[in-house]
Amino acid sequence: MDASEQKLGSRPLKAWKRIVIALAVAAAILAAVFLAGRYGWKLLGFRACQGAGIEAVEVSEDKVHISGFYPGSFPEGFCGCYSEERDGMLYVGFRFSAVFGFFETGDFDVTVPVKGEISEVILKTSRNESALWERETGFLPQSERYGVYVKLERDDIFSVSMSYDGSSSGGLRADGGAWESGKYVFMDNDIMMAAKDAEAPVPFTITAKGKDGTVLATRKLHFDADKEKMYLTVTADGQIVEDEAVI
Repeated sequence: MDASEQKLGSRPLKAWKRIVIALAVAAAILAAVFLAGRYGWKLLGFRACQGAGIEAVEVSEDKVHISGFYPGSFPEGFCGCYSEERDGMLYVGFRFSAVFGFFETGDFDVTVPVKGEISEVILKTSRNESALWERETGFLPQSERYGVYVKLERDDIFSVSMSYDGSSSGGLRADGGAWESGKYVFMDNDIMMAAKDAEAPVPFTITAKGKDGTVLATRKLHFDADKEKMYLTVTADGQIVEDEAVI
């Protein structure tokens, strides 16, 4: 075989090598994209977390078990859970992706190990926080949490209470500290039942107090059963306002 024939024979081999290399590079890029979508989001922490439908929360001495589903109408697959434990409070966030919705469901069942005693489990996203489980009340599905929610925009409030028709609810936090600002605190379901029984809006009073019992904010309002949920905010200047657009 002369030199020209050897050169012609080597061309197909070089072409195949280029094809194999191109396919390997493409596979590596796809694998990197897949891994980044599945696990890389955790580098952003709660900033990458989304809302989730929660079906059950079980808290034991060394772990918290949570099951739920993707709440949207378009199917998105479950990517994972991100969590942080702080001062007896467990913050959890969940991530879903439309890419994984083609071969995974949005249902999830996760167990988060914990180091200390947990007094509250909180669902945290990039924009909002909501209580999922509290030591005093346990777990109540979000769909059944009809009533009043209160969000604080100041960090010196040690008690939040709601009183109506001779009864009251709320009170101190489980660990005796100040309520964390920026999240909605669910008060109770009873006012919903009271409004249904009365077949009319029920007057109630929200009161926020400081460490020494000083009243920092208070307001009288009415809860209408037709609205099912009412969201209030205690502002930094001591006002209590109703939120029209929430979570």
